[in-house]
Amino acid sequence: TNVDAIGEYRHLENLALSKNAFQGSLPESFRNLNKLKTLYLHTNAWTGQVFEILKDFKDLELLDIAFNQFEGTFPPELGDMKNLTRFFAGHNRFEGEIPQQLSKCSNLKEFQVDGSHDVKGKIPTFFGRLEKLTFLKLDTCAFTGVLPSEIGNLKNLTFLDVSSNYLEGNIPTELGGLESLVTLGLANNDFEGGVPSEFGNLKKLEKLYLTNTDLSGAMPQEVCDLRNRGNDTVLELLQVPCDVECDTECCTMCS
Repeated sequence: TNVDAIGEYRHLENLALSKNAFQGSLPESFRNLNKLKTLYLHTNAWTGQVFEILKDFKDLELLDIAFNQFEGTFPPELGDMKNLTRFFAGHNRFEGEIPQQLSKCSNLKEFQVDGSHDVKGKIPTFFGRLEKLTFLKLDTCAFTGVLPSEIGNLKNLTFLDVSSNYLEGNIPTELGGLESLVTLGLANNDFEGGVPSEFGNLKKLEKLYLTNTDLSGAMPQEVCDLRNRGNDTVLELLQVPCDVECDTECCTMCS
């Protein structure tokens, strides 16, 4: 397939090239495709600095470049993609920090950079201002510092996973404000202190992963009460470190 020829279609708005055997860098001709609104490149073997070509694609609404071998950093020009609602870039070779300019993408609903071992720095507090976010997947990266309490502002968030990073300190009690949350992954970090009783406010929570952390103390009864709620949503998985006091009727696994 002559992928390079696709660059001739300058008015193209949607392009899907996922799950093929494409390899090498994106063709230079793709610079012409800056009217694209959706671009699917995931699950190939693309390499190189993808954002050298894509950074000026200001009309993008959905960008899925996950599961490739792209490298480089996330450019500040991401903030110019004001229509961006979904961004999937996990499982590549990106490095560096998430640029502050991304805070201008106020329409963002889903953001994923998981499995990016050289993406580091602190998790930006501005995520807490992107109030349309429903899905935030930042696991298996190299984030450090504390988990921002501002994330607790995200009333529409249904999925949050920051597992397998280097996060520390107490789990923010503000996470108890994530009233739509279904899945919460905090495992494999250096969190300490107790499990917040405010988690008992998460009435839609089905899965809570806290294993391989330095949490301790007793599991709050408010959290255990989520495991037995009659016909309401029930917390199915509650996995905790073994230093947390919790009986088997409440916690489903310790590690």
